Amino acid sequence: MKKMMIVAAAVALTGVAFADTPCVIGPTPVVTNSAVYAWKFTGKTTVGALVSSKQVLNGASNCQLGSSTNIVCAIRVPGSLAIQGYVYYCDNCCDAFAQGTAGATVPTTQTFYMTKPFKDLFSVADITIDVAHIIGKTATQYETKGVATFNTIDPSEKYTLTFAGLGSFNKSLKVPSSVSGNFAGTLESPYYVARGVCVPADYWLCPALPSLVFAGAASDPSVAYGTWSVKYNASASRKYRANGTLIKLPAWTGLN
Repeated sequence: MKKMMIVAAAVALTGVAFADTPCVIGPTPVVTNSAVYAWKFTGKTTVGALVSSKQVLNGASNCQLGSSTNIVCAIRVPGSLAIQGYVYYCDNCCDAFAQGTAGATVPTTQTFYMTKPFKDLFSVADITIDVAHIIGKTATQYETKGVATFNTIDPSEKYTLTFAGLGSFNKSLKVPSSVSGNFAGTLESPYYVARGVCVPADYWLCPALPSLVFAGAASDPSVAYGTWSVKYNASASRKYRANGTLIKLPAWTGLN
């Protein structure tokens, strides 16, 4: 099931991510300061782990049949989170990050994927910036804040991450060269994923101790937090500016 979903996503995304000349205005390739940025979000979230159905006392809604006649119930446990990707700008300028403000540069294309807690693509990957300023006494530093929204394909999970950080600004290129900081937010619902089943992971109710009771409310959001960074990629920017070449993605994504 999961492989089929990834292949379908690859077919849907390839036309967007790999146009022959994505960096064009009309028929003429852009020869100005186009820019490519690499993003990373690394940290912690929760994932699903199996528990015995005998521990569930109130018929939790997330218990379902597994690959056999066994009942599968999942509880949330700590897990790793790793999201990365690339944003491409055709006509970059000082306001490259400031989408939504006057004179802002709109990304030509964006490609993001997740490697933890499991490998997946995104049906939606959007980064909205609401703070983007050149700072420092010599105008060589940068501050930014925004919200990243990522919707996985299979199973359907939504991450909403608020991030903020400080970094450096390259005055000669007129671009932020690197920014890093922390993020915190929510995961709409973690899952246990195995053997063709995707079971939403629940949590325990209190004060039901010592007889633990499943909440049966797997739709309640979970947590996601960690560190993030964005870096200007000079080599990729030159290739993108010259002929629209995009960065090669991992083979499992099916997007190369």
